[in-house]
Amino acid sequence: MIVALLCVALAAGLAAAILGDFGRSLDSVAGRQDQAQARLLARGAVDWARNVLADDKKRTSVDHDREMWAVRVPPTPVGEGSVGGEISDRSGLFNLNNLAPEGRPDATATAQFGRLLSTVGASADAARLADALAAWIGRRPTAQPSAAASAGGTMEGSAANGSLLDPAELRRVAGFDEALVARLAPFVTALPAPSRINVNTAPAEVLVALVPGLELAAARVLVAERERAWFKDLADFSTRLSAHLPAGVPPSEAALDVQSRHFVVTGRSSFGGATVRMEVLLDRRDNWPAIVWQRIL
Repeated sequence: MIVALLCVALAAGLAAAILGDFGRSLDSVAGRQDQAQARLLARGAVDWARNVLADDKKRTSVDHDREMWAVRVPPTPVGEGSVGGEISDRSGLFNLNNLAPEGRPDATATAQFGRLLSTVGASADAARLADALAAWIGRRPTAQPSAAASAGGTMEGSAANGSLLDPAELRRVAGFDEALVARLAPFVTALPAPSRINVNTAPAEVLVALVPGLELAAARVLVAERERAWFKDLADFSTRLSAHLPAGVPPSEAALDVQSRHFVVTGRSSFGGATVRMEVLLDRRDNWPAIVWQRIL
């Protein structure tokens, strides 16, 4: 009888273990299915955004932040899940890769970045830091390594590292500490270079960087005026800019535009117990925006 009881207990234990493993397997399969469905919903949001941007390009040759593409879509129920997201313009930000397009340092863009550094509070080292980043991206070494490089940072005179994929990579360049990278974050981006900056969506700090002699207070007034009536074209921008420039010297229009080419789409979705956030960089060079990169967070 004791042996029989032991056999029953053993069988019950094995059955419980098998049922437990089976339950965990079911949960795992269900979790993977929920994750897959959430990713499909997020990708659907990206494709919707591509349609919106393609339609916008057909209808208008000017981009500003009061167009339909700039409206954030809140989480919207879709079947058993939900999806939402937003489109954010990247062409209004300063493209760090413009400092060395195709590995060749650009003196004009380097000077512009120096002015941006001064505007965010790095006046003392602005020229050196701008030159260091241009050398880090491109093929031109600078004269001497900095103290930060000697302490373990990236040497300014090191070999070319290529274009940045994310502004966060600035931390790898000597002299760009966490505080400075955080101050630059709202004003910079990393796009294929060369690229133009949309003066209709550029922050005041970026306009100061683009226009020699433009003061930050005057740039903020220009941005406030732009909110009431955006720039129709570059001639309109130059005309209205001249009222805020003591010297009245407009910047080179080669680096400017009133259209945006690059956008980041953020799709957020949920399904069952899974949530997904997908970010995609789009290039609207042609009518249908092409995907440059995508990542799931």
